Amino acid sequence: MAVDGTNKTDEAACLLQMERFCAYQERCSRDVVLKLRKLKVPAGKIGGIVRKLQEEKFLDEERYSRFFVRGKFRISKWGRLKIRYELTARGIPEKYISQAFSTEISDEAYNEAIRVLILKKKPEIKVENNMIIRDKIINFVVSKGYEFDRVLDTINDMKI
Repeated sequence: MAVDGTNKTDEAACLLQMERFCAYQERCSRDVVLKLRKLKVPAGKIGGIVRKLQEEKFLDEERYSRFFVRGKFRISKWGRLKIRYELTARGIPEKYISQAFSTEISDEAYNEAIRVLILKKKPEIKVENNMIIRDKIINFVVSKGYEFDRVLDTINDMKI
């Protein structure tokens, strides 16, 4: 559905469509702007639609960041570095990212996630040399967005 934005009913229809878009799944402002551009909404109307969605609480960057952090950590097993990178790329302010980390990821859960990833990866590696095994495990866990120092400390504690 292309919205030309020439009259009030088109703008109302577009707003209703974006309300449904936001109600279906948590979205950030960037997602809505991209969707509106795809629908060919005039650039002058996009800001107003986004503001209305924020006023009506269909869009909330703080709420979005909490849901994103929780989902990517618990389901996808991403580390803080990768999550922060993605949220920053989506234009989420740093204060919301920091708040989400402090409320959604405890240090105990974070360290346990690193241990679980290490234990998952170790049997998958078919190399005899312990140093190569160690390097492959570190590369795997770091690629998931976990801090190198923390991964190394955990591997040393586990005596791998």
